[in-house]
Amino acid sequence: MSATTRRVLGVVLAVLALAGGTVAFSSQRATQLKAASVQAQAEVDAELPKVAASLEGLTQEVARAAERGANLEAIGGLLSEITSQADLEPLAKTFEAFETEPFFAPFVKVGPHAFFLGATPLFSTEPALVPKLQTLAATATTAGTATAIVTHGGAVWLVGVSRSQKTNPQQQPIVFALAEKLTPVRLDGLASKHGAAVLVVPDGKSIDAVGGGSKEFVDVLRHRLTSMKLLTEPCCAQKELAPGVQLLVHRDPAARLHAATAEASKAAAPIYGVAGLLALGALVFGFRPQRKPQNDEHAELLRQTAAQLKASQEQLQRLSQRIETASTTDRFAGGAPGPTDDGLGSTQATVQQSRYEVVAPLGEGGMARVAVAVVRGAEGFRRTFVVKRLRPELSNNPEVVSQFIDEARLGASLVHSNIIPVFDFGRDAEGYYLAQEYILGRDVDALITASREQRQRALEPEVVLYIAQEALKALGYAHTRANDAGKAMGLVHRDVSPNNLMVSARGEVKLLDFGIVKSDDRTTRTQAGVVKGNLFFMSPEQARALPVDPRSDLFSLGMVLVSALTGETLYSGDNVYDLMTRAAAGPTDADRERVKRECGALADVVLKALSVDPASRFPDAEAFGKALAAVGPAATSAQLQALVETLFATQFAEERQKFAVSA
Repeated sequence: MSATTRRVLGVVLAVLALAGGTVAFSSQRATQLKAASVQAQAEVDAELPKVAASLEGLTQEVARAAERGANLEAIGGLLSEITSQADLEPLAKTFEAFETEPFFAPFVKVGPHAFFLGATPLFSTEPALVPKLQTLAATATTAGTATAIVTHGGAVWLVGVSRSQKTNPQQQPIVFALAEKLTPVRLDGLASKHGAAVLVVPDGKSIDAVGGGSKEFVDVLRHRLTSMKLLTEPCCAQKELAPGVQLLVHRDPAARLHAATAEASKAAAPIYGVAGLLALGALVFGFRPQRKPQNDEHAELLRQTAAQLKASQEQLQRLSQRIETASTTDRFAGGAPGPTDDGLGSTQATVQQSRYEVVAPLGEGGMARVAVAVVRGAEGFRRTFVVKRLRPELSNNPEVVSQFIDEARLGASLVHSNIIPVFDFGRDAEGYYLAQEYILGRDVDALITASREQRQRALEPEVVLYIAQEALKALGYAHTRANDAGKAMGLVHRDVSPNNLMVSARGEVKLLDFGIVKSDDRTTRTQAGVVKGNLFFMSPEQARALPVDPRSDLFSLGMVLVSALTGETLYSGDNVYDLMTRAAAGPTDADRERVKRECGALADVVLKALSVDPASRFPDAEAFGKALAAVGPAATSAQLQALVETLFATQFAEERQKFAVSA
């Protein structure tokens, strides 16, 4: 073996040792962070019933106040005079007169209240509350006290009801009901006690929710209610506190995650120490002076090289024995990827540096990273793109790469004013990428959230009509697309959601993300039984992993309309399993009643789109669009532009300055 070959081998072995150490450390760190996340979520799950118990304790305080009110001396004296039905009206007037008496001022200060003779209403400061209090009064007549948490007038009320010790000649007691409005001050005390942020939501209306604790973490809970996206980080726990009342709790996982990170960092020294020694040994082997080997020494040198490589592999495997992702380590230990066939016909020996200069990252998913980037040219030419890059660790997975190529190929073949086009695809020094048109705008999810936060309402029906009709133009084009041979491609988007509908600053509506699209022209196929898409919006047949056709996309668009018109998703669930079950079953009778109640003139069209049986839906996008047009006039592009510019004026100004391009 020549000296040059030996040196190359030494460098390769050193790089392998250092790379293996990096993988071992990263994998161990990821495992510890995952365990910490699970523990953080378990802690917030355990805190939820404790917070609920504390809220029940607050209702007990109100009940004790009600008990004091029911047994006032003035009430005891009145009871002996109640002998017939005719006495009830004067008694009610007497209780009304209590409102101005000093002895009754503490109860007036608490909140709305009511008097009953047994379960018979006598007087109330809030008549609309009486039906909810009457059942509690009947319970308190026999049990002595009753408590409840109820909703009324967009607020949550802590209710305590108690009976008097004395009765009238017919053995009927006076029952006094007292209601205290749940306020942020009350919840701040609970939050401090439990070290958690608390949010209580009446009747599913996040705009009326009341929170306590850190504003930052209360906002996290509000985001969970208003966003269409599932939160994957350790975050929140949720339960129904009472009919129509949801309780959400959040505990900050940062301390636990930081501790896990610090603990993982302690392993860096021994792991990198061993990797460094192996790398040093490899370099010494490669660069030590050595006379030209004779033929009989050549075989011995090869044997030593093989033994050295084997020892490096075994040492790195021992370092990673606790790591679940050992397969990744093995790939690095086996050799660095080079100019070999990637399974897709690529045999290029070298790749060029990227011509896309990243300006700002936009996000990262399980498959790809997305960023705003610019391309520069002669004479100051500059153009902005959105670049989606396959994650580097997936570049050697032929199935994933084929799926990414399919997305680029299909995206480039779809040329329509309501679809964001793919302009470029390739592979450079940073891996596989595709480049799409950069559009100044926001997705419909952001539009819905901003409308609720800034205007305290969902989107107007006219605006929703326009967005839906423009989206249907894109879907109608995609569904009927044929390939170059004239054969129908059978496209189904499979991920129509507010996050994949973009509204530009010019009032345009564009469909994006054909990453999981179903097409007869795809080289990759979704495995049987695998469900892909957004559970909040997918059709029942898609959630059941059954074959889908364009009518599945029309169902998803119907779900988008519900969210846009109401400001909230039709489905809700505490976890992925709950959402999967809801999606597979389809809208319930209660869901359909909600659509009738909250979607106004669009309700009938939306309900047809949301039919569980695909045969009962609109047959195609054109029929759906005609039904929407028959409802009434839609907003214009200019009106949508004005709304978007109003809601995102500051952000757009910053982006225009940051991403400005020359004419």
